[in-house]
Amino acid sequence: MGEARWVLAVDHGTSTTTGAVADVDPDDGWTRVATVPVDGAPELPSVVLSRSDGVVLAGRPALEAAHADPPAAVLRARDYLGAATGGRDDALLATWPRPTTAVNVATALVARILQAEAGRRGSAPALLALVHPPSWTDPATGRAALTAAGRSALRAVDGAADAEVALVAAPVAAAVRLGGSGPVVVVDLGGGGTEVAVVDRTEGEHGTTAATLRPGTRTVEVGAESLDDALTQLVLDRARPALADRIRFSADPEAHRAYFWLRRGVHDAKRRLGTDGFVDIAVPVLPPDNPGPGTVRITHDDLGPLFAPALEQVGAATVDLLDSSGGERPPLLVRGGIAALPGVRDWLAARTGCGLAGVEDPGAASSTGLVCGAAAWAADRAGLGR
Repeated sequence: MGEARWVLAVDHGTSTTTGAVADVDPDDGWTRVATVPVDGAPELPSVVLSRSDGVVLAGRPALEAAHADPPAAVLRARDYLGAATGGRDDALLATWPRPTTAVNVATALVARILQAEAGRRGSAPALLALVHPPSWTDPATGRAALTAAGRSALRAVDGAADAEVALVAAPVAAAVRLGGSGPVVVVDLGGGGTEVAVVDRTEGEHGTTAATLRPGTRTVEVGAESLDDALTQLVLDRARPALADRIRFSADPEAHRAYFWLRRGVHDAKRRLGTDGFVDIAVPVLPPDNPGPGTVRITHDDLGPLFAPALEQVGAATVDLLDSSGGERPPLLVRGGIAALPGVRDWLAARTGCGLAGVEDPGAASSTGLVCGAAAWAADRAGLGR
């Protein structure tokens, strides 16, 4: 394809998908990294929807359309991608209005970011880096499926046929973004679950950070999606009993739409809950069970009983990993949506006996920090700036 001009990294997560681009600053020759906005935002919901006319929507348009037609939307498909091969035998996630697979969902989301940046630049990337969980160790599943999605997405961009598809483990990308040298513990509180890994960092030849993942990653079934589920059930516990019963037990389309609308409201309000200490959740109007608008208040104090046992599992898994690695206590980089809730990072640091990494660089633990690290990793792999 000729000399590398720019590279793209995409992190297809359970809840959100993010992208970052890297190229060379023509003024000083240094590699520069920036996030890729789609629909005016640095993140897009990991939602794909197939309309009855065959049009496939991905990201925010899919989420908005899903409020009217929830059965047509596919959410949380990343977990299924981990068991997929990218072949014809992959399990179907939906049968109406047309069947799809986790690879198709990943393709649609990666393509949204790829087409946005390629369209802006008028050229194809030299390399597409895709982030994967460290627990995806089997090259025949998960990583193979993600690679298949990347190659499929590249086919939608002119001139991208020769672009390399490379995979990078999430803790490696996070450690590259953090920079520095020496070991670091990465605790990734993701949407579908939490993964804890130790990464060794060395300073690279060109001022970059090289990172190597140690074996023995720990996985805990604690994630933002499960917290959203628990908070939604708490709202229903405090809503009108008739409304709660209909949403929980009825299969009619209006009840299905009401639950989807309520859960998305909880998801969007969770960040305000962390910053403001309380939030009022709008309860869906669903006649006759709830004929008019209303709200249910949840507070930061409600999070304790819901999340403290789960957070203890994360702390215990981190301590177990460190003890099995010789007992050292390197810096702790805690990232992911749940990490933004008050006290989570400090509690994990106290529980594990580790100091917090990235305190002076909040971007290292931000929602786009990981994918920016992946873009920097991709730039080094492609030899940008040399």
